[in-house]
Formats: sequence, structure tokens, C-alpha cells
Amino acid sequence: MIKLIMNTPNIAAMDSQEIADLVGKRHDNVKRTIEALVGRGVITSPQIEEKPTAGRPTTAFVFEGEAGKRDSIVVVAQLSPEFTARLIDRWRELENERSRPKSQNEIIAAMALANVDQERRINHVESKVDEVAETVEKIKRGSIPAGWAGFSVLKVKCGMSDAKCRTLVKSYDIPTDTITIMTPDGQPRPMKIVLEADFMATFRGMMTEAEQRNTKWFHPSMGLFQAIGWGSK
Repeated sequence: MIKLIMNTPNIAAMDSQEIADLVGKRHDNVKRTIEALVGRGVITSPQIEEKPTAGRPTTAFVFEGEAGKRDSIVVVAQLSPEFTARLIDRWRELENERSRPKSQNEIIAAMALANVDQERRINHVESKVDEVAETVEKIKRGSIPAGWAGFSVLKVKCGMSDAKCRTLVKSYDIPTDTITIMTPDGQPRPMKIVLEADFMATFRGMMTEAEQRNTKWFHPSMGLFQAIGWGSK
């Protein structure tokens, strides 16, 4: 019976119930012996583990590692010297189970799992590389698709401010998109672009409804705005 407790993998462990089975003693008698040896300072106090049973849960003392091996041998020697050799043999079995070489099938299975994990990682990395390459290519092109324009161009074409151009786009739901451009200092940044033909057609239609107020214009969807050079548009 091998137990791994306290999150310490690959450390052999044995509890007082197994000691009782090995020496043919009642578990409660074994626990009393352990408590007496702890009280006399002969062995260190082992960890306690709750064990499920058919009735009420019971507790067992757990020995692990080299220190636990030494203390469990002392306990068995106290209980039944003739079984001390059996306990030593059991510890050897526990330790051998952890040090034995893997079988060929186990090695093949472990390699297969490692290959699957590696392939998954490679596919993930390749996917990310493709995404980055595509982004870099778009940045390198740095060109606005045909038929689209940025707000810096649209405000010149219609004579309105940048803010009012954006108001027009939002109020009339004109198609937009976003591209990535390279700034003069070499940094990529997003840029919003607008379908130019739709923008200009919407602008002209809005101006036919707008009311001129001195040097400015008013439209319910736009508020008060300027349209410099509107007469020549």
C-alpha cells in the first residue's frame, strides 16, 4: 500500500494500519505503541491521516521518507521483533517500485504523450507567428484600400471639422473600418477609415436639408457646424 501525502510525490510512505497488518496486531494497539514511543522521545511524531472505513472514519499515523522508515522500524521492533525483517523488506519494495526502470510500453506511451504535447505547442506558436506576420505585412503596406479615406482627407473634401465629420459618420451609420499604419517614429497605430463615396453622398444630402446661419450651418443631426467652401462641393 503506497501513499503519497502532503504533496510529496516519489516519497515512499507507510501508515500504522499497514504496520498492524504486517505484524498481525490490532491497529489501536499499534497506535498506542507509537504514541508511547513519541512520548518517550524515541521517535518523532508522525503525520496523521484520516482513513475512510465502513463505520466511523478512523485516523492512522503516517511514516514517510528516511526518517519515517527509521521510526517505523523502531515501532515494529517494539511490537514484534520477529517482524522487523518483514518491515525492512516492505520498505525495500516501496523504494524499488519508485526506482524500477520503465517498461518499453511505458516509455513508448510517455514519448507519444510528449510528442502530442510538443505538436500542440508548435501548432500554437505557428498560428501566432502567422498572425504577427499578417499584421506586420499590413503595417508595411500602410496603404488605405481603394474607395476608403481617413478623416484627415474627408474634412478637406467637405470643409467640416474632424469632429463634425465623425458626427456625420455616426449619425448616418456610414460604413467604417480600421487599419494599422506606421507613425513617423516607426510605431504602429490604428486608423479609422470611412467609405468615401458613401460619406460624400451623405454629406451632400445632409447639406440640402441644412439651414444656413450667417457663416455656419445648422442641421438637427449635426448641430451647428461650418462647411467651408460648400458652394463649390
